[in-house]
Amino acid sequence: MSGILEPLLPYTPYLALLVRVWVGTNFILHANLKLPKKGREQAAQWMKSMGLPAVAASLATTLELVGGIFLILGLIVPVVALLFVIEMISTSALNKLKMKKGYIGGYELDVLYILLDIVLFVLGGGALSIDSVIGL
Repeated sequence: MSGILEPLLPYTPYLALLVRVWVGTNFILHANLKLPKKGREQAAQWMKSMGLPAVAASLATTLELVGGIFLILGLIVPVVALLFVIEMISTSALNKLKMKKGYIGGYELDVLYILLDIVLFVLGGGALSIDSVIGL
């Protein structure tokens, strides 16, 4: 690669780290909303409204909390990213698209998370990750 971006090439290992930390932190923040009793009850009701069992809320919360931590650490990044892609596509299809919400103010953030998780699935954790240290 040549051109104006060439001086930035030495910084590419930090890109996966930046995406991992941003996505992981945001999923942890979403999980934290569901940890108190009221949040768990609301999440269970939301899952039921989509035709899913209430236990799906606990599974989503666990994925968001543990998966978010794993992304930040760079541990089994492709697996976690794929699970997040599945979660985001499922909830978007079952909730936002079904309710005929538009792209803006509807599912644009879902698409952003899906795209960033696809990037992490393809790139993996990057050089600055536990995956890199243990050879995954």
